[in-house]
Amino acid sequence: MTEKKLLNLNIARVDASIFSGDVVSVTVPGSEGEMTLMADHEAIISALKEGVITYRLSDGTSQTVPLTTGTLELRDNVATILI
Repeated sequence: MTEKKLLNLNIARVDASIFSGDVVSVTVPGSEGEMTLMADHEAIISALKEGVITYRLSDGTSQTVPLTTGTLELRDNVATILI
């Protein structure tokens, strides 16, 4: 059985880290609509609008983080979300 490729996700505020770790996917409310990112996704930078960040861990569980506004950068299998 092949192992799932993972994406390194970092969610942070100016004053604190919210989450840092490997995930299967992350879904965010992009300025042009909702998008789901997985390992090997093309590099992207996007403004984020109010909504919920949902990330799925390798054990199948999902976690959510409420969002008012933010910025996403993804490159080289590392996603950084500043809220």
